[in-house]
Amino acid sequence: MTSTRRPGVSFFPRADAAVLSSQHESLPAREQTVGPIYDPRNFDKPLEPWPFASGETLYPPKSDQFAPSSIPEKPPYLTDPYLRAFLARNERLRLSMLWYYTRGILDEPEFRAGLQEKVQLAQESTGWEFAIVGILDINFYIRIATVGVPVSILPRGETLCAHTVTQPPGSIFLLPNMLEDWRYQKSPYAESGGLQAYAGAPLRLQSSDGDCVGLGSLCVASGTSQEPLTKIQQQTLARLADWVSADIVQFLKSPFSKYLRLSTPRLPITLQPSRDAQIDIEGQGSVPLSDFENGLWEDIDYIDDFIAKSNQREPPSTKVVRILTSPCESISGPSFLVISSRDFRLIFDDIDLWFVQLCAAMISQLWHKLLLEEALVAKEKFLRGFSHQLRTPIHGILGSVELLAEVLKPKLPSGTTPPPSDAEENIRAAEPSLYLDTIKIAGRDLISIVNSMITLNRWADIAMADRCYSMHTVHDLETELGDEIHKMLVEDPRYRSSIFFESTNDVPFKIDIGLLRDCLLPLVINAIQNTQDGMIKVKITAHTDAKELVVDIEDNGRGISPDDYQRIFEPYEKVDTHSGGAGLGLTLASKFATLLHGSITLESSSIGRGSLFRATFRKVEFSQPEIVSPPLKLQSFPLQVYVKEPSSEDLSLHNCFSDFLARNGFTRSNQKEDCYVILLDYFADVKHGDKSQIPPGKAGVCLIPTTEKESYFEQASNDILFFTGPFSTSKLRSAIEEINRRLENLGTLPEDQPLTSAPPSNQPQSEEGLVEKELPAHTKPSEIPIPESAEPAAPEPEPAPVAPEVLPSPIPIAETREADLGSILIPTRAPKPTTLLVDDNAINLRIMQMYCTKRGLPYLCAKDGREAVEAYSKHQVDAAEGKVSPIELIFMDLQMPVCDGIEATQTIRQLEKEKQWAESTVFIVTGQDSPADRAAADGAGAHEYYVKPVSVATLDLGVVRYFPAFKAK
Repeated sequence: MTSTRRPGVSFFPRADAAVLSSQHESLPAREQTVGPIYDPRNFDKPLEPWPFASGETLYPPKSDQFAPSSIPEKPPYLTDPYLRAFLARNERLRLSMLWYYTRGILDEPEFRAGLQEKVQLAQESTGWEFAIVGILDINFYIRIATVGVPVSILPRGETLCAHTVTQPPGSIFLLPNMLEDWRYQKSPYAESGGLQAYAGAPLRLQSSDGDCVGLGSLCVASGTSQEPLTKIQQQTLARLADWVSADIVQFLKSPFSKYLRLSTPRLPITLQPSRDAQIDIEGQGSVPLSDFENGLWEDIDYIDDFIAKSNQREPPSTKVVRILTSPCESISGPSFLVISSRDFRLIFDDIDLWFVQLCAAMISQLWHKLLLEEALVAKEKFLRGFSHQLRTPIHGILGSVELLAEVLKPKLPSGTTPPPSDAEENIRAAEPSLYLDTIKIAGRDLISIVNSMITLNRWADIAMADRCYSMHTVHDLETELGDEIHKMLVEDPRYRSSIFFESTNDVPFKIDIGLLRDCLLPLVINAIQNTQDGMIKVKITAHTDAKELVVDIEDNGRGISPDDYQRIFEPYEKVDTHSGGAGLGLTLASKFATLLHGSITLESSSIGRGSLFRATFRKVEFSQPEIVSPPLKLQSFPLQVYVKEPSSEDLSLHNCFSDFLARNGFTRSNQKEDCYVILLDYFADVKHGDKSQIPPGKAGVCLIPTTEKESYFEQASNDILFFTGPFSTSKLRSAIEEINRRLENLGTLPEDQPLTSAPPSNQPQSEEGLVEKELPAHTKPSEIPIPESAEPAAPEPEPAPVAPEVLPSPIPIAETREADLGSILIPTRAPKPTTLLVDDNAINLRIMQMYCTKRGLPYLCAKDGREAVEAYSKHQVDAAEGKVSPIELIFMDLQMPVCDGIEATQTIRQLEKEKQWAESTVFIVTGQDSPADRAAADGAGAHEYYVKPVSVATLDLGVVRYFPAFKAK
């Protein structure tokens, strides 16, 4: 079908456009002066109030509604030549409604044009020469549209329309022959204006209380006497008048009127404190709040007095006549927002009151927000100080206890048993260790409680902070959780749980990974605390169609009674009152979940069999397509593994790993002869079983809990590969590749079946077969495999006990990221790096000195950032001259006087850049744990961020990570 629409023409209306424009001639200009004045003698005299006693005498009611107005007898007390108009019965109400509804109508051409059409209809329907529509103000009658006479402003007292406004509603004030009526035969408009006939209808409106008022009039007039208007003519005139009234009301709702409301001259606005239940008015004293009605006050006495005594004058603007107010909160406490007006004609309505109340609410909200911000700043300052002051002594206590425990550790060779005669003596010798363990456990629980309570009290800051949404993978999430879990398990020997990650698909998802970690970590920690020797599986599932990310945390721990299902999510509630923590983990997890459109639910639990918690995050954006993990490239690997009968427990490390192998193409076999790989269960086959059942040329594989490696790996056979948790997907894939390398080293596989996972010949290879990687500048080597058995450059200065036979240690599994691929070589670092210790707390400084002494690290000390920079600069200059070894490691506190740790680190980095010194490794060791502090430390160039208290084992892991030759004693 061919379009007939003209190109480029579209309908784009104006909100205030007229649908039909008036065809009348152009409107006359508005008159700004008063005139003509026919009765100058009475011009400056006010009108008299309505004569309630003699009103019906002067304006007798008509016997017939459509008859001419009745002519009364002239009262003897009237001496004026004609009857001047009176004020209306309800003059203040009439004026208030007039000022409210007619504000701005004289400035709207479309409205005036519409009135001109109606005036023309009135003149045509009656046949009289003149027609007028106008409004009656306090002192003037204003002609808006006319036929036969000019638009003008006339004195109210001498106009005939002033009489019309006071007539009863619904009647026509009809004077067919004014010369026969003593009231008007000598009136200015009869004698000087030449009028002899008049008929007018009031522009009537009704208030919400039912009172009827006249705003003005629609009238026709003639210079000659006329026959009385017929019933039809009078009805037409009355209907036209009502039409005009309706137009006036409609104009108030028009966009133009709303614009006029916005362009109202600025009114005085004050914010007054609420004192003595009154509102102060400048220069006028005060008004009791009891005089306000719905937030509005009018000076009624003053307005009434002016209307009664000065209605011939323009209203003054010297006094406040109206006030709108609304209560609010401000810096002065409970206050009132006060809007005052000196304009008689400015009438406030409910919209104005609503707007004032809205502004008052906004002021209150702004003030509350300011108070909240100040309170949050004060709370943040308090929490930072509280955190620092509380964590610092705990750090001193735990650090001292751990170092003391090393000193008091029995000097018995591992794996030996003391003679029976010495049993009692060994019990007594072990007592100090038990006491120290108790202190450490209590300290760890205390700092866990402190951390949870601080996080809960920082909830408002966390909730108001901007979200950092970006694309992440399941590997990223596993790494975030695995790092924190590993740190916890290393620092607290009570927990020997095995953590196993499982993912059904790896689709990149957009989320705030920090909030996601903080949401899931309490769930995992809760499972660890309730499953000290068991198994915990973290299963991650992406439902792309439903836009949901689901994480299941399942354990085989003590379980939860059905009576406690709801209670456990409440703050400070614990199923076992003797368990560690403050009972805030599930509360915090639920709160963090809500920030990510998620929820936490307990799916199932039974006493003695464990629990399953589910975290569901909705409205998650996924990236397509799904990430496909690179193949393991083990095509030549005989994909058969010997697996004994599955564990009787549904959730066990042995079963989970065998299931992982099955998902990656391995088949299970119950014949050892057919398999190159023997899968061992740690507890059944290694710890309490026979470890010598590995046939020659075969490789035994065993996954062990993180905390067990120091205790039992030395008793294992050389044919067994141990892998420590937490077990992420990438770790498990790396484990399979390590098994592949071990079999190659054993010479088990045929030479014509090369192993494609072996490193290229141009890359150096470590003793364990792991590819050594070059560390890029400013890269944290958290993903680089570090052999824990690496020997230091020099022997320890202290005499060592008789060492047992050294057997293979667990093989650290490298978590490989795609960004880390390529040839990476670890730079050579000193086994005993010179260390700079910076802390303003003497106890913490002493603890770090004890640590360095125990580990054989030469050190320097500084008690604030300025001293640290000076000591670092001087020492590095000497090192450049070959006098001393350079400082390679810095332990830096954050909150210090004179110069804090951030500023000191920035200055050190600047010196290194300017002097071209080798970059030192900076560890922030602080009591602060806010995201802002962590971001500032990272921006300053710190490598690691440790929150006090920091265990000796954690410090050892950190140093080994950056100084592979370092050996912890």
